[in-house]
Amino acid sequence: MKKLILLIILIVSLNASFLEERKWQKGETLLSFLQKNDIPSSLYYSLDKEDKELVSEIIAGTVIDILRDEYTGGIEQVLIPVTDELQIHIYKDKGGKYALRMIPIIYDKKREIVKLEVKRSPYQDIVDKTGSNALAKEFLEAFKGSINFRRSIKKGDKIVIIYDQKYRLGKRFSEPVIHAAMVEENKREHYIFLADDGKYYDEKGRSLVTDSFITPCRYTRISSRFTRKRWHPILHRYRAHLGIDYAAPRGTPVKAAYDGRVIFKGRKGGYGNVIEIAHKGGYKTLYAHLSGFKRGLKVRKRVRKGEIIGYVGSTGLSTGNHLHFGLYKNNRAINPAKKIVLAKRLSGKERRKFLKLVKTYKKEIDKAISDTLLALNYEK
Repeated sequence: MKKLILLIILIVSLNASFLEERKWQKGETLLSFLQKNDIPSSLYYSLDKEDKELVSEIIAGTVIDILRDEYTGGIEQVLIPVTDELQIHIYKDKGGKYALRMIPIIYDKKREIVKLEVKRSPYQDIVDKTGSNALAKEFLEAFKGSINFRRSIKKGDKIVIIYDQKYRLGKRFSEPVIHAAMVEENKREHYIFLADDGKYYDEKGRSLVTDSFITPCRYTRISSRFTRKRWHPILHRYRAHLGIDYAAPRGTPVKAAYDGRVIFKGRKGGYGNVIEIAHKGGYKTLYAHLSGFKRGLKVRKRVRKGEIIGYVGSTGLSTGNHLHFGLYKNNRAINPAKKIVLAKRLSGKERRKFLKLVKTYKKEIDKAISDTLLALNYEK
């Protein structure tokens, strides 16, 4: 990416070109983008079914970069992020014809520490301190199994968060990842730590989550697993699959993976017949390639975890009967396996490795608290 940006800057300086930054519009598709900008639609139609599914995942509001010719306004290059790891690169080849490829997103990842005392509310104080609503939401979500923030947290209680944040071209990119955090409740310290399985545990390796998503259907095998970026050794290009494919006979009942509200029911490009359900905590699930919907299921209808919503099929761009199941947090795809499989307590090598991390992070948290206290005493 850095080399690509340098190349763009060089092109801008040598040729009369300018760089435009704009957001992907709601309802916009790659095909409509190509047609609107006089780029051959064949770039889309030549994609295989997996890549057509992938480009349908471009989220409204995603910032895209367009290099245009200053005189004609025509597009020279485009960068369109699709996942946290991959982006579409549209460019002109040596013959002056448009080409399309998937390339990795190069970003800077910074380890950051937030330390504060509660003044208004944990959520608002975190936003005021960092400017990140996403971090505040993730903090409350991580502790939801152990802390009642409305009743228990009082003014003056301390909060420390250690997290990673990605930056693309100097701006926040993607969701923050909390690795460790502490919050006081009645002068008692509560901790959460992120383990290798992507779930949060307390300092003894016990899971804080008492409820989880369920597998949405009975299946014979998993035909494709979740990946944001993988170099295909045969095709020699990057691929991504933002969900889990469960191979199952046509007509197999599909169930809601968690309580929620239906926000979409209908056709959606290569996904064929689709149902989308919004859940608490900023989560959304997607059920694709369905042969049909449960009778009476309507948009805005509330459904319960385990309730039948549709049936396995092969509609859209599909070569066989299966359910494509996607899970999203704040409109970003995450691995459904991390939310479906729930470990109550870590054990063995996994636990020993986790406890080493706990020891390291607790030292960092204690240091952050002591530094804050020293600063406060100095100010007095």
